Amino acid sequence: MKTSKLLFLLFLAPFLTISCSKDSLPEEENLQEENKYFKYTIGDGPFVHFEDMVLKEIILNNFDINTNKDNEISFEEATAYKGAIDVSFNTIESLTGIEKFVNIIALNCANNKLNTLDMSNNLSLESLNCGNNPFYEIDLSPNTKLTHLDIRTTKIATLDLSKNTNLVVIKGVCNYNLKTVNVRNNSNDKILIFFFGLNNTTLECVQVDDIDYSNTITNWIIPENAIYSLNCFDNIL
Repeated sequence: MKTSKLLFLLFLAPFLTISCSKDSLPEEENLQEENKYFKYTIGDGPFVHFEDMVLKEIILNNFDINTNKDNEISFEEATAYKGAIDVSFNTIESLTGIEKFVNIIALNCANNKLNTLDMSNNLSLESLNCGNNPFYEIDLSPNTKLTHLDIRTTKIATLDLSKNTNLVVIKGVCNYNLKTVNVRNNSNDKILIFFFGLNNTTLECVQVDDIDYSNTITNWIIPENAIYSLNCFDNIL
């Protein structure tokens, strides 16, 4: 009888061990998931609509934004956030939803697959890195607080920054379709770095406040074939 009971316990031992392991799994899962959002929604909205699920996932896992750690971003959470958002290197195809983050001061959306870029609602932006995306046009005229802009490797043909009078750094290399840049706005002396000198083979003209100033300042760099002008339109004609 004892032999039979011993054999029975030996038979159960592996299952008892597995059962103990399973009992401890929820705690381990919680440790692994503590940096992930919950799979349920808190509140009734309204919620931000994201077309790109990769973008949504990144935002949901930013708990400075997703303060209740649920699976939606409310309008209230979006408008309350006043920091920076970095969604670079993620093959994102749409930034729909970012327009609700009206108080962000910096956005890095570089190295994605963005065919369009609309920052017209993000009026608090001071820094924008949108390079290495295949969009053909961009209007940054509403973004008058911008101080730093990196717009390298896009498909734009023209870039009008005449309304962006607070710019300090502008980098726009490797824009192979780019023909004109307009920075004429009586604020060129604020621009410490203007770097368009690499692989902008089609760049013809940069419209500026003062041609002599632009030609002599060290950190303003454009291709040898390009010129500074007070009116690029006349020169291109």
